[in-house]
Amino acid sequence: MTTAAAESGTTAAILDWLAAQPSGSTTGEIAQLAHQLAQLADPTIGPAQHHRCIELFYSRSLRIASDFKPRLIEAGLPLDRTAYDSAKRLCESLNAIAKGFLRVTQDVRDGAIRPQRRLVETLAARGLRMLSEALEIAALSGSFDTSGLWPNAMALFEISGLDASPSEAEAGESAQFAFKRLATFGCLQLERLSQNEIAWVGDYLNRIASLLQIGTQAPASADTPSYWLVAGSDTPPQSLSRAQPASGTPALYLSTAALAKRVGEHLGRLEAGQQPFELNLPKVAIGVQPMALLQRLRFEWAIPAKREQPRRKARYPVQACTGIPAIWKILRGEGNAQAQEWEVVNESPGGFSILHVAGIADNLSAGMAVALRTQEDAAWTICVVRWIRSEIPSQVELGLQVVSTGATPVMVGFRGSRERPNKMVPALVLPALPALRHHPAVLAPTGTYTSRRFALVSDLDRVYVAQGRLLSLDMQTASVELFQFEIDPYPI
Repeated sequence: MTTAAAESGTTAAILDWLAAQPSGSTTGEIAQLAHQLAQLADPTIGPAQHHRCIELFYSRSLRIASDFKPRLIEAGLPLDRTAYDSAKRLCESLNAIAKGFLRVTQDVRDGAIRPQRRLVETLAARGLRMLSEALEIAALSGSFDTSGLWPNAMALFEISGLDASPSEAEAGESAQFAFKRLATFGCLQLERLSQNEIAWVGDYLNRIASLLQIGTQAPASADTPSYWLVAGSDTPPQSLSRAQPASGTPALYLSTAALAKRVGEHLGRLEAGQQPFELNLPKVAIGVQPMALLQRLRFEWAIPAKREQPRRKARYPVQACTGIPAIWKILRGEGNAQAQEWEVVNESPGGFSILHVAGIADNLSAGMAVALRTQEDAAWTICVVRWIRSEIPSQVELGLQVVSTGATPVMVGFRGSRERPNKMVPALVLPALPALRHHPAVLAPTGTYTSRRFALVSDLDRVYVAQGRLLSLDMQTASVELFQFEIDPYPI
């Protein structure tokens, strides 16, 4: 039997599956992808057949990932066991395909595969694309266990050549652009974004990631927003403002200054009245406020985060209520059954980290409102979710930022046109706090704020109606917005 025939027989089952039409089950497709990739590890498969299979796995996995990501968003966090296991298995498969491309590049270098113009560049770019898909799916699933991703990314980038300087027209197919998109994604604190925001940012990076600046020397100015990566390390990009690479260790430095500048330009045009489609921005998804999200991206890329308040480990039970509608009801005495058992695992002067203990926790998202109390007769502390992680199926950990101690449930409605008057929606009035704000504030669902004046109605003890005047919009996430106000003495 010839070598070619032996290879054909070895990979026949793999090629048959790759040539077949996808099944109707994305979960089944993910399981089969992992199974067929395991067969490709057979040491008797030669370089040419391995290369052919990896290229076909690349196309098949892109289709699977494209189908799976919307399902993760629809499922919400935390994922159930089936969805979580599928997400983890798909991430591992995408990483394995990236390693496959890395092997092929080495086969080309060794002469086992006939070299072609830009072949190594294309192989590296596709491997890096697989790693970008894996990072995005991990973020959408709330799990940030991406073992092996960054060492593979650095190896693929280095083997493609640091001297590549693609034009804008070539950027989408170059290893340098693929690496920049992956690294820029990795520079973000993705656990602070909702699932829809993660998907929007992923699309946005296709337009601007080429602006990331890469070098082998640390920035001359400490004010330059920069991150670093070390070859062989499984650590994602680290901010220079938080940590430095070990002395004498060669590192790759990533400057996000140009990204922050471009985001600022987009913000300026949006504020001037241009529409997102005029700026070639991604389509607006449910729960995504482009201007608020762009402001957060600009801030993160211009001033990389560093911890300002120390955390202290803690272990004590709390009751938690999630989402403005549920909090509104429980403050009115209408929803005691909606409080669930959680546990504080660490705390700081400005917030908490809590772990779900009992009850059903679903539809959780970064940016949503959460109310906490330590016992039945204690006051509720109002918080906003800063980040969300789910490293174990059906278990979730939330990082919370305190925005108020105590709140009053009200109804608010902003002024609209006569043809389209705005409806009244449940909201929370938060008291003025010297350390946080000088005026009372309203915490309301995102999209409530539409003008400067609004009606406020409270009926807890007696009916109280007033007109409020917005002073400042202090926070806007995918779920809530917080604005300071004052009672208008001269209502219109």
